Amino acid sequence: MRSKTKYDVSGEQVQAVFTEAGLGPVTKYESLSDGWYNNVLAVTAGGADYVLKVAPLPQVAVLTHERGLMRQELRFYALLRERTTVRTPRVVWEDLSKTIIPCDYFIMEFLPGRRLDKAKLSKEEKARADSDIRDILAQFHAIAAEGFGYEQMGLEENWHLALRKMTRALVGDCARFGKRCRPGEKLLGYIEKHKALLESVPGALVNFDLHALNIFVHEGKLTIFDLERCFWGDRLGDFVYKVVPPKGLGKQEKIRFYLLMAYLAVIMHTEKYSRYSPRNAIWWMDVAGVAVFGTIGFAALRRLSKNKGGRNAGPA
Repeated sequence: MRSKTKYDVSGEQVQAVFTEAGLGPVTKYESLSDGWYNNVLAVTAGGADYVLKVAPLPQVAVLTHERGLMRQELRFYALLRERTTVRTPRVVWEDLSKTIIPCDYFIMEFLPGRRLDKAKLSKEEKARADSDIRDILAQFHAIAAEGFGYEQMGLEENWHLALRKMTRALVGDCARFGKRCRPGEKLLGYIEKHKALLESVPGALVNFDLHALNIFVHEGKLTIFDLERCFWGDRLGDFVYKVVPPKGLGKQEKIRFYLLMAYLAVIMHTEKYSRYSPRNAIWWMDVAGVAVFGTIGFAALRRLSKNKGGRNAGPA
């Protein structure tokens, strides 16, 4: 998938990377089309299969929370291997020096399987996959946070401060691209309205990108990848892709859920300016995402933020 942020790696650079890593001569490589931010390549070298993931050039205009993103992704791969039984690809080489190629990159093992959205599963296999996903998220959320927010932006002492900083950054990113971020401005109003609630939220490791496109299934076992969107914060963020909140949530938890749904809409609103043009289909996927997550999220926040008398206590 073509994106302004992807760095085009030459065959000579791929060979140099694998020579430096001591993984043998490259006999085959191809760019995978699924990634929308990094350039991801399937590489065969020394008789083994690998995945090479290459970050954008340092001078490319990316969102504030995307600066230094690959360094954080590597940290979270290591953290999951140390603290959980969640299956992830093993990182076999990393280089953040920008000497072989002018970008951060790492090499991980290539694991067999099919993306979950493309896998043909029986009813029983689908149920087992759903159960395994719940277990994966439980293991994420069992890792307590020492702070809140994106590590690359600096952690805050509570979730209110972190979510406000994260949203303000997106509003500022829009301004850098010469655009106004109305959804972000609206969200900031709700964040302040629910300050006390957000200050009380316990922190956990949140994936915030765990959906079928980032899960492989092989012989009944799930493997997850693309940990670059992780942050420390409200665990309910890991359920917003389902659009409907988990069963059994009370009003306060629903407010937290819909704040993060609205935050996802703000990301989608903003990222299209840094990555695509209106001629790119993904631009319109982001527009559609804002229409879904933003419309549902803000409508729910308006409803849940009303005072007992019925007056809307949130921003218009």
